[in-house]
Amino acid sequence: MSWISGAIFAAYIIVFFGGAIAGGAGERWNQALPGLYEVDAPLATLAIGAHFLAGGILLLLGPIQLIGPVRRAAPALHRWLGRLYVISAGAAGLGGLGFILGRGTIGGPLMDVGFGLYGALMVLCAALAYSHARARRFEQHRAWAIRLFALTIGSWLYRMEYGLWFLLFGSLGRAADFSGWFDAVMVFFFYIPNLLVAEVAIRMGAAPRGMPANLAITALFLVSAVLIAVMTATFTARAWAPRILDALA
Repeated sequence: MSWISGAIFAAYIIVFFGGAIAGGAGERWNQALPGLYEVDAPLATLAIGAHFLAGGILLLLGPIQLIGPVRRAAPALHRWLGRLYVISAGAAGLGGLGFILGRGTIGGPLMDVGFGLYGALMVLCAALAYSHARARRFEQHRAWAIRLFALTIGSWLYRMEYGLWFLLFGSLGRAADFSGWFDAVMVFFFYIPNLLVAEVAIRMGAAPRGMPANLAITALFLVSAVLIAVMTATFTARAWAPRILDALA
């Protein structure tokens, strides 16, 4: 369910944002978030465009790279997709950093710091995952690849978590200019918990777990799948699908 949701979001990013630029209507970006596209800031626009396009590729490729049978059956494919994944992660991270340095985020200094750290960590993880793979240090490569994947799903989780909060609590803690207390939490929350979960997964590895642990993990996955399905349906119906269809019209 997570991959399906991420794939729909990736299609929205590529078709809507890419289609707007291809059609010479970049100002349509501002339908998604005011201030994204400015004619007078071409470098910042190019940077955020690279961030979006690369982010879409990451969401599509990430789950494939983590599938063990695929890695073992087609190692050459894994290597080439891995190279594309690392390049895309670097482009996404650097593109986001370029936009922050050139324009700044809508949420101000705190969001600049939170998003800037996110971009820097993505570039770092991509570089280390690649360098360890080149040196055939596969355990270290796997660890940094897992951390990178945990980061790359952050942009998708950002939407999921905001949507879930809105369904449960409405506008509590939120503001139009992202200055609310919940907005302040979210500039870090959309990726730091992911990294913590990744660290637990890396350290646990294939260690055997007892029945209570397995049941708890299964229950967590089931609840997460239901919530993701609800949020994906909501976003697809209200935003992603209409904008995709509008871009294709």
